[in-house]
Amino acid sequence: MSIKNTGANPLPSLELPKRWEFLEAAALKKGLKAEEFIEPIDTAAQHVDQLLRRVRTGGGGVFEVIYGLSGSGKTSFLKTLPKFFNEIRVIPFPRNLPLTDLPDFVESTYIYSETQKRIVVIERRDNPSSGDVTLSSEMFANLLETFRIPQGSAIVLWPITDHVTATEIAQRAWITGRDSVTDATTKGIYSFQGLPREKYFEIADNTSRNLTGDSLEAYGITNQNVPELLSGCETISDFFARIDAHSAAQNERTWSVLKERVRVHTWVVLPGDVVTAINSTVSSLTQGTRGRIDLDLIGEFIDRPDNKAVYIADWRTRRAGMAHLLRTIDLRLCPLPPNVALAAVRLFGDPGLKAKLKQGSVNIDAAKDTMKSCRLYKQILIEAGIETTAFAGAREVSRETSDEYRRIQATANVTDKPLNKALGDLIALCLADDAPDLQVISEKRSLPLSQLQPDIQIKLGEGEYICLEPTWRSTDVGIVDELAGGQNTLAEAHLKKYVLDKATQYVKDLGL
Repeated sequence: MSIKNTGANPLPSLELPKRWEFLEAAALKKGLKAEEFIEPIDTAAQHVDQLLRRVRTGGGGVFEVIYGLSGSGKTSFLKTLPKFFNEIRVIPFPRNLPLTDLPDFVESTYIYSETQKRIVVIERRDNPSSGDVTLSSEMFANLLETFRIPQGSAIVLWPITDHVTATEIAQRAWITGRDSVTDATTKGIYSFQGLPREKYFEIADNTSRNLTGDSLEAYGITNQNVPELLSGCETISDFFARIDAHSAAQNERTWSVLKERVRVHTWVVLPGDVVTAINSTVSSLTQGTRGRIDLDLIGEFIDRPDNKAVYIADWRTRRAGMAHLLRTIDLRLCPLPPNVALAAVRLFGDPGLKAKLKQGSVNIDAAKDTMKSCRLYKQILIEAGIETTAFAGAREVSRETSDEYRRIQATANVTDKPLNKALGDLIALCLADDAPDLQVISEKRSLPLSQLQPDIQIKLGEGEYICLEPTWRSTDVGIVDELAGGQNTLAEAHLKKYVLDKATQYVKDLGL
């Protein structure tokens, strides 16, 4: 038997924005502001502070070329100046205006009695045309006159990537007005070095976390890779490009294995008796709204020297690739409130299960509504590319509902197969309405070319499956005169072991 995953590699790929415009757009899609995760460049900031002091104390204006290699972070630095300086206003001089308009533009942005100092940035002329260079002499003569009036009390910065051009323009400014136009120390040109190389990885990791929700480890990039990736990089943009290439190569190696087997979404489902306890455990082990396992927390857990468990030792041998592997199998922990579990058992449970309940039946539409409103079901629809309403949150249930759940959970110590089958059958019934093309298998059956037998399989397409692995848990609360309270199996420590054990099974079976 063969699996034909012949399409494009579907594994999550990394693409770090290498220019400010791309970073700004990517951040906006996430509802973020790019400047929120830009790091300060101390040496450049100190120089801007020096220019600001000149404008504040001496009056007049000052011009400066900011020379730096393409990709060194000039634009990012200039765009985020308001984050690091108080009482300034950064104003872009648009690309569509001729350079000769700059003096009038500086004057027009003056606001009487304004306390903020203006920084005018000449935009999108990092590689000036020969015409711009030629016009600069005339422009500087007029700019000198503007700098001599109150309306000209501003800093004008021109980021340029070519050293020869940057030097020529700075010399024209210096010759035109010397220290009446430029800073006497720099004579109109500041060499922008960008961030130090030792910060590149930290910045890249922070950018990845903000834009994707994951660290670089999830994309196969660890501290061990840094020396090799840094070699030959002149700018942080070079480093970002190296990271993207390395991550893409790692993805292709992983996909070369999976495309011959199956692609799995490994979702541990957590039914429990108390909603707050379920949610507390899930939130402590996951990140974001999709229930994805918190890679940092798991990594710290594995790295603890006092942790001698056998299943931890196996993960330590895979430590460098741990995050990438857990994201590859899409390891999640999904909460399942007791009322949803009960709806499944009341509708599809076998007679032995139903006999344990005080209310052994449920209206079919009520059962479907209960399932369709829960987070797990909505995540299934999202993974299948089907639009659904937002999850409204799970409400705490009554003591009676919790007790009913405890009655059926007690049977899981002997076997959970009837519970899993009832849950799978209710999911299948609901998907028949919303996603009839999806196939649900609610009994133990091996995945193609695999020894894995998920409790519930949902076939999304050829060679791709959501594998639901319910683990039926409860708190230590019993039922008076009926069930004694026991160990709180909903606790975080219990779930860590189960989740990592399950992940080990999938990673080993898939040959990753």
